[in-house]
Amino acid sequence: MNWYYAKNGAQQGPVSLEDMKSRIAMGEVSSTDLAWSEGMADWMPVGSIAEFKVEPPAPAEEKDLPVSPAFAPTASASPSPEPYRTPGAAPAAQSAAYVQAPSQGMSIAALICGILSLVLCCMWFGSLPLALVAIVLGHMAISRVNSDPSRSGGKGMARAGLVTGYLGLLASIVMAFFWMQFRGLSQQEVEEKMINMMPLNEQQRQEIRDELQKKRQGTTP
Repeated sequence: MNWYYAKNGAQQGPVSLEDMKSRIAMGEVSSTDLAWSEGMADWMPVGSIAEFKVEPPAPAEEKDLPVSPAFAPTASASPSPEPYRTPGAAPAAQSAAYVQAPSQGMSIAALICGILSLVLCCMWFGSLPLALVAIVLGHMAISRVNSDPSRSGGKGMARAGLVTGYLGLLASIVMAFFWMQFRGLSQQEVEEKMINMMPLNEQQRQEIRDELQKKRQGTTP
């Protein structure tokens, strides 16, 4: 029968029963390390698995000898220490950490979609759906981590996906607005519309129009 054991956060094995006992005897595997073999329902500490327990040698038969009263045991002698007991909740919590890897796929997808939505914000018709997907996946990933932190991970990536998703959504909306405002206009019409949108008085707007007109005349062959 092959055995697997967890050491320093990494799974080791398979090893045979004899090899496992040898590693325990040499101290390579401690009684608090988790072990598992086919047929077991879950990982268990090595010290609580019957196959690894070493039976103490039978005490030698002693003859009844007279005991001096000076060395006779008294009632105040300290009791032998209680044998080590594994806490009931510890094996389940530790085994979950080794058996169930953190679920980060949704967080990674949210972060990738959020970054793409920012990079492609000039093409708002493509970046807008990516931003919405990043926001939805980010919220779902954070909700999953909050509900079961021991079996889910990637909360930081999910938050980064939310931030980039919202920024990509805002940039896409701005680009869509400008595209609708200036669609089908000539360069001069675009310039005029931009000047009218500026928070300036009429004199300042006219100065900008005159400056643009001079530049157009200077570049005209």
